[in-house]
Amino acid sequence: MSRGPGPEASTAGFRPSARRRNRIAAGLALGAAAIGGNLLVYSSLDDTTSVVQAVENIPAGAQVTAGMFRTVDVDVDSSVPTVDGNQLDSLVGQYAKVRIVSGQLVVGIAFQADPVVEPGKAIVAIEVDSDLMPTNVRERSALQLVIVDADGTPVSIPGTAAEVPMESVSGSGSVSLSVEVDAADAPQVATADVVSVVLLPPAGDEE
Repeated sequence: MSRGPGPEASTAGFRPSARRRNRIAAGLALGAAAIGGNLLVYSSLDDTTSVVQAVENIPAGAQVTAGMFRTVDVDVDSSVPTVDGNQLDSLVGQYAKVRIVSGQLVVGIAFQADPVVEPGKAIVAIEVDSDLMPTNVRERSALQLVIVDADGTPVSIPGTAAEVPMESVSGSGSVSLSVEVDAADAPQVATADVVSVVLLPPAGDEE
């Protein structure tokens, strides 16, 4: 009895049609395109940017030195505010407007050229009842702080908001606010039991 062609003969004799060959070629092309696309995506994920990072805790008001920072390469979205690594030298000699924590990526608005506390001034942290804090108080807003002295007489003390008011950590429904006042008025403001805040128009808006 004769035998039919073996597996080798069947394989060797396979010839895909022209239509099938076109489909195979198209499939290979799509596979190559997909691999190329994945390589582009993965390579873009490896893109990094040199930015400035704090290497120690920097108190608000401190004059900064180069040793307080280092540059690190991070993959960060362009919308995230950072300081480019090549701008590190521009921070040296400036003053920290807020407390900066070690390991934090720094932002340019956290620094200023002038000392945070001017000569003859003092910054006092006070807690104000939420009902006694006007809305729209912002950093550098002009304020009047109204307190009651030991004789029961209301006293108005001019001041400037050193930061945006924040909810107090005490959980008492009060607001924490740092204000800049004359150094001579600082003890009276700091020891007042109740402080009412009056928001004034900016100096340029006064008649």
